[in-house]
Amino acid sequence: MNKKQVIFGAIAVLAISAFCLWSIYSTLQWFQALNASVAAALITASLGLIGLWYAQWQSKTRDIAESHRASKIEIYNLFFDLVDKFQKNNITDLSEENISESLKFDFQKLNRGLLLWASPGVITAYLKFRTVSTSGENILQAVDNMYREIRKDLGHSNFQLKAGDLIRIGLKDPNELK
Repeated sequence: MNKKQVIFGAIAVLAISAFCLWSIYSTLQWFQALNASVAAALITASLGLIGLWYAQWQSKTRDIAESHRASKIEIYNLFFDLVDKFQKNNITDLSEENISESLKFDFQKLNRGLLLWASPGVITAYLKFRTVSTSGENILQAVDNMYREIRKDLGHSNFQLKAGDLIRIGLKDPNELK
């Protein structure tokens, strides 16, 4: 940014701040000029209206989240199925030529679904999982992080879970992961 932009931004912030302070001062002066019972009624009605708007916003947000839940669960189940396929078939090489066409299709479906329905945390964990799976790092930890983000996105708490607890569920011997 150049100096003109910084100066213009500072002037704009000051002007908006001054307008807000003047508006608050004017409103308080107007309330002082009113009859006390009228002012109390106006304040009560205003607070009631704000409370109603907040309740409506919360309700709408909850309804939207609930309507997305089924789609999220479908996509997350696809991820679980893919992890199960890799475990069952003992696939360790994720190079293009070693993956079947059906797995490629499932990954494409998963990518589309995550793009549409996943939270930012799940998308970040999935990108980390993909990076780790091609670099040969600890893929189990990346899957565990993905599981944690999925649970978080669906509204579950991970509070008492330690790192690796979720991935241990799918292992033949849960104690083999240290």
